[in-house]
Amino acid sequence: MAKKAHSGHHIHQDSERALAKNTAAEARAKAAARDMQSSAAKTRGMQQKAQAKRG
Repeated sequence: MAKKAHSGHHIHQDSERALAKNTAAEARAKAAARDMQSSAAKTRGMQQKAQAKRG
């Protein structure tokens, strides 16, 4: 009986830890997507500048 309650407690802790990992991973993914968008915008701006110099 006591063992079962103890294992149930562990499952709860694991789910909390998994949830925290999930949200951290989500935040990282969002940050990475934001970085990619900003770098893409940067390269686009650089290309436009270079084209303007040539044209």
